[in-house]
Formats: sequence, structure tokens, C-alpha cells
Amino acid sequence: MTTKYQLIKIGDDNPYYSEVLDTLYRHVVELGLLKESIIEIDENNFHIEYKGNSPTFCLYFGNDSGAFKNLDLLKILIKDANLILPIASDLEKFRIQIPPELRNVNGFELSSNNDIEKLVSCILEGLSLLRLSRRLFISYKRDESSTVAIQLFEQLEKNGFDVFLDTHSIRPGEPFQEELWHRMADTDVVVLLNTPGFLNSNWTTQELAKANSMSIGILQIIWPTHKLERDAELSIPIQLIDSDFGNNIFQMPSSYLTDISISNITSQVESLRARSLASRQDNIISEFIASSNNVGKKADLQSEKFITVKQTDGKELVIIPTVGIPQAFTYNQSEELVTRIKSKNVVGAYLLYDHRNIREKWLNHLAWLDNYLPIKSIKIVDAEKWLSKI
Repeated sequence: MTTKYQLIKIGDDNPYYSEVLDTLYRHVVELGLLKESIIEIDENNFHIEYKGNSPTFCLYFGNDSGAFKNLDLLKILIKDANLILPIASDLEKFRIQIPPELRNVNGFELSSNNDIEKLVSCILEGLSLLRLSRRLFISYKRDESSTVAIQLFEQLEKNGFDVFLDTHSIRPGEPFQEELWHRMADTDVVVLLNTPGFLNSNWTTQELAKANSMSIGILQIIWPTHKLERDAELSIPIQLIDSDFGNNIFQMPSSYLTDISISNITSQVESLRARSLASRQDNIISEFIASSNNVGKKADLQSEKFITVKQTDGKELVIIPTVGIPQAFTYNQSEELVTRIKSKNVVGAYLLYDHRNIREKWLNHLAWLDNYLPIKSIKIVDAEKWLSKI
């Protein structure tokens, strides 16, 4: 794994932390990830291990004394716009136990073993590791790599990914190009099978351009005797050799990868997915916060990946940044999130998403849902106009 999910623990020691880690790793394995995909960081290894561009979730454990620890590390994490969850033993003592820098963030009460599963769920949600959000797109040239594409499709589905492969995933009667871009807009990683004739196809060339324009991570699997395509130099390359293929044969559509090679690619997918998700979410959050600054509104990023904005009357709205296409599950998660927000000042909740490349029929469906659901939606391109009116 070249990129890892960072779990940072700062503040006081906590008697439940060891069990939190045990429970977290158990769920990580259930999701099809290696335990090694998580790196634990604390005050002792922070300056050595911490990477500001990797997906990060920080736990800050408070205390009753008012002598708050690791404030220097906390300032770095806040500056890098990381998600930080302040944890108190009693939310009634939140303002006593938590430093001022985190008092505008919704805290978590860890007071018994019964709270551990809930805390681990917050960590997994914060790192976008929940199974239902694991989406992947395989881009390939059928007459050169169809067998390998199917191999990867089957293995990655076993690992909990919702994999898009055009021969398996587009239903008869659907408009091919519209559905292709729609599904790509909802993916976390593109696995590009770079065979010698890959960019000779108009479809594959467009897929590469779309992935780059949407800031989707691209894992480029390069065939032996071939080289990294200039148009895809921003992707992460894996250069295959003869022995990566069964019987050392790679020149045929029926050529297949060895189990070891498939395992290596799967591991790299997880690594790139971590970076891709962080990048796409950072992009939409940053764009929204920039829009809020442009119109003089203050937007606060909360530890559960939602943003709060105050209306002119002082009441709060909750904005939930969404990577990909808002689905029924997204709305349900959002409603559950809103119920966990204790402030009585919250008067509305909105899903924030990027509508570009989403099919028109789905955009119409989202607009229709806005008339009937308590959770509304906002296109990121309309954020500044929307903010100026609240």
C-alpha cells in the first residue's frame, strides 16, 4: 500500500482506545481491506508518519483538567482541513474537556463499551470505507484485454466493490454513452488496462479524458512491451512483465493474469481509492467553502463530513458533501446524520453534489425528490447563488 488511511489519536490517554482499535480492525477486515491499510499515528510518530494529502480521521480525547495536550499537532490538522472528532467522557462536560479550537464541532461521548461500535462507525464513515460506497470502473479494449477485465471484475466484486464493466453492467435499451459517463461520475477509481491499442479506440480515449476531468484516480495497468501513455501520466502505473501472465502469454485477448498479479492490482486499487476519495471530497468541500467566503458566509466543516452554515437569522443549515450520485441510501444516511445533530437551531439539511456527467433523467428525479423529502439537494455549481439567498 503506497497510500494509507491515517487514524490519528491525540489528546489524553483513554481506557477504551485499545478496544476501539480491535473493533476497527475487525470491521476493516470484514470490508475486504488489509489491516495494514490503516496506519496509527499519535504524538510519538506524528512528524514522521503524517501525510497531509492522505485520507485522515483524527480522534481528540479530552480531559477534565483544562491542560489540553498536543495543541501544536491539533493546529496542523485543522490547517490541513482534516476531520477531527472531539471525544468527551460526558457531553455535559464538553466545554470543560475539549479545547476551544474544537468546541464548534459536534463531539462524541465515549463513556462505556456500548459506545465503541458507534465510534468505529464514525471512523469508517469518516474514511469512506463503508462497503456500499466502494465503486470502481474498468476501462479496457475488448479485443485486447477482455479476459483480464473479467478477472478483475470478479475479484474486485469479491472484495466488496460495485464494479462497472460495460459488457456486464449496461442493460439492453440504455443509451450507451450517457450511461457510461453516468456510471463513471459515480466511481471511486478507474482501472485502465493499457494495452498497445488502448488509445486507438475513441471510447477508451474519452473515458481517460473524463476520468481526468472528474479528478478520479486512475490505476494504469501497462502491458509488457508497452509504455505509459503520455495522456495518462497523472495516473499511478503498474508495469506488467511476461511472468505476470499465465504461461507468460500476454498478446491475446484470452491472456490472463496470475493470482499474485491480481492480488497486487487489488491492493493498489485500495491505495489509490483512498487518495481519490479524499481528493474528490476535498474538491467539493473546498469549492463550497470558497463560494461561502465569496458571499460573506461562514462555513464550518464538522467531524462527520458535513458543513454547517448559518442563515441571516442565526439558525443553522447542514450541508452534506456527496461524492458521486446521490442515491436513496445517501438520503437515508443523511437523514440519520441529521437526527444525530443535537442542535435545535438546525432548520434544514442539503446534499451537495456535482451534477456534471449525471444523466438528465436522474437529475430530474433528484429535482422531483426535493419536493417531497426533508433532505434537499444542491448542485455545487449553484452553491454561490444559493448561499447568497440564505
